[in-house]
Amino acid sequence: MVKISDLARWMIEHPSAIREIMTLVAEFEKHPEKWPRKLIYLAGGWPQDPPPEILKEKLLEVINDTELWRKGARYSPTVGYPDTIEAVINYEKEIWNRNITQENVVFGLGSSEQIGAVFLALVNPGDEVILTSPGYLNYKRQLDLELKLKAIVKYWRIINEDAIFDPNFDDLQNKMSNKTKLIIVTTPGNPDGQVWSDEQIKAILDIAEDNSIYVLFDLAYRAFIFDENKIPMYLSKTPGEFDIWSCTMSKELRIPGWRASYLIIPSEIKRSLDTIEQARTLAPVSLIQLVFQRFFNDKTALRKLSQFYREGAIKYGSVANRTVSLLKDIPKINVLEPKGGFYVFLDVSAYDKDSKRVWKNLINSYQVALAPGVDFNGFEGWLRLSFAPVIESTELLEEGLMRIKEFFESYGK
Repeated sequence: MVKISDLARWMIEHPSAIREIMTLVAEFEKHPEKWPRKLIYLAGGWPQDPPPEILKEKLLEVINDTELWRKGARYSPTVGYPDTIEAVINYEKEIWNRNITQENVVFGLGSSEQIGAVFLALVNPGDEVILTSPGYLNYKRQLDLELKLKAIVKYWRIINEDAIFDPNFDDLQNKMSNKTKLIIVTTPGNPDGQVWSDEQIKAILDIAEDNSIYVLFDLAYRAFIFDENKIPMYLSKTPGEFDIWSCTMSKELRIPGWRASYLIIPSEIKRSLDTIEQARTLAPVSLIQLVFQRFFNDKTALRKLSQFYREGAIKYGSVANRTVSLLKDIPKINVLEPKGGFYVFLDVSAYDKDSKRVWKNLINSYQVALAPGVDFNGFEGWLRLSFAPVIESTELLEEGLMRIKEFFESYGK
């Protein structure tokens, strides 16, 4: 018998929902003859459009420079090269109008890895972490893994009974105790696509500061805010005593495979993250750091990048509007209209409150893969549709939405 740890056994028994969906997709791709139609995959949360061309140019500059090529093969400091951090500081200033210092930045191997390090730096066994409901499904699994199932998770509902995004701050305070160490907020949201207002973020930070609790803001989708007249001011905020900002290049630059990210943090916790990562990851990827040094210090490149972001947000916003419009043709479905990102969250509870049953029936009957709401911190009766996988082939999105409509028109018959 294979001997594994109790924690490993628990993780096997509680796999990632999205990764399980991908396993099913792989089965569809390997044996398409088993189903009447080609699978349309609207579940994954990563963009399919290519990175900006200027990024490729900067990569080639580094690769073709003998000295940089050699340096890129070596270890960097655990928190990133000082020149990389300076480049990030310039990027934040030029693109996001944020003023930060060397002491506010830790470069890393992707936001998932860095958020895990934050858990280890701030949370002890028996402490509490508050997550939004709905919310990104991997925070809970990461916390379980890093704290060996000994942290307590509480869920703060941010969509009300009328299917409206409406965070209640009295509810948040009622969730808190003297064991609460961290609150996590994603904006724009996953799976809900909502952009938190400046007033809402201030309310969270006021509560956090009054109670000496850290707040981690995950900005994975900040470059995908559709209305440029509603870009919130907090994206340019200098970190205070209790706010942490997670910034991943995966979505912004369309490079999830590069595993590149950075945290903007209060300077007081930088040493903790440094020493934790010395044992966990040793160092971020040097070659990628050198590319960012070239990229983020080039004013012309940053102007092109700013245009890339704006055009991308317009493109994604247009597809989001089309998706919402077609979903609203389906009777008895409440659609939460996204303000950013690439998800549409829809309430299908009038048909069936069991979101996994709806999800399975939709795949098996109509070969369309969404994601069940229950996996997003227990938000039952909802489904998440991601249009990111088909952003370059909207005809597939249209067909998928047509199938979804047919599915619900026939549901229960």
